[in-house]
Amino acid sequence: MKKPRDSESESVKRCSSCILPHTTHNLDFNDKGECNICHWYNNLDNEEKCKISCSLEDIEIIIGKMKLRGRSNDYDCIMGLSGGRDSSYILYELVKKHGLRVLAAYYRTPFTHEVIDANVKRMTKLLGVKLVHMGISAIQHQRTARKFLISWKKSPRSELANLTCTYCKFVSREIFRIANEYHISTIVWGDNNLENFQFGSIQILNRKDEDSISSQVLKAIKTLAKGISLLFSTPSIITTLPQATAASLLYLVPHSIYLRLRYPHIYRVNYFRHKRWNESDCLAALSSMGWELPPGCNSYWKADCDFAEIKNIMFKKTAGVTYADALFSNMVRLGYISREEAIARDETEGKTSQVRLKRALNTLGLPEDFFET
Repeated sequence: MKKPRDSESESVKRCSSCILPHTTHNLDFNDKGECNICHWYNNLDNEEKCKISCSLEDIEIIIGKMKLRGRSNDYDCIMGLSGGRDSSYILYELVKKHGLRVLAAYYRTPFTHEVIDANVKRMTKLLGVKLVHMGISAIQHQRTARKFLISWKKSPRSELANLTCTYCKFVSREIFRIANEYHISTIVWGDNNLENFQFGSIQILNRKDEDSISSQVLKAIKTLAKGISLLFSTPSIITTLPQATAASLLYLVPHSIYLRLRYPHIYRVNYFRHKRWNESDCLAALSSMGWELPPGCNSYWKADCDFAEIKNIMFKKTAGVTYADALFSNMVRLGYISREEAIARDETEGKTSQVRLKRALNTLGLPEDFFET
């Protein structure tokens, strides 16, 4: 039987600067073969490029503010720990490098492998960090993801693909709730510029205004409009509409308007907006904590979620590009790796893991040939 397509081979035509394939939707190429995103980025001056990579205050200044705010509490901050590469790295940095008293909030999703679960327990014990569990229903998560995935198969739209992860968005709600319960004044998360994939838009890396009120209002209006359109085109999703609406409008990001108004006393820190992400440091930190890669993973990235394999297939179908193509293209653009290294890594790390795909489909109660029929 025919399997889902893996990452693009070297025979596929790609951007001459990064590795985005010409199949990427809403992407234009100039006469030099350069995509419009690279053309925009390559024409920025060095100062503008630095602001994109790490645009705000130095991390040590931020750490000082966090300690000052938490001086009368049991914890300096709280962070969401998925057990994946970046959240594990941030936990290590906060505790070992910055000496912060951290409370870790964890949600074991239906797609979290037992190896990741063991990693979380091992790391928090080793670092002396208290672990609390989020009040999110894994059963409802599984049912909702299944329903949206089936709807997506009938009508492959990016909005439906995004909604398969509706319950993951409730993580923001839970972190704020727990922070409030424990009287913690600072929330830390690690949204990485390398993972921003707004194709065809020069805003792919320019995120300095993303947390402004005006930006969030505009995003909410657009989201609501898309939701109404989606409901008319796919009426079967009406039963999951309340959860999807709450996730998309209220809890999509830690700086949503609702969470700002609901918890105005809680300070929000995006770690990688203050410190440039370093892959070698990240992997060294994971190794020091005995972090293990689950079976079937081709990459450390997204290793905490088997559903990532399904999202990658949907992403390829609706955007004409894989997550790996996008990630490595961002890494090339920001100077982390060379274009040649990106292509080489894409050929291994970008491949669909049939082992993980099978696990994810089994979790959803769907046949292994779901994407083939």
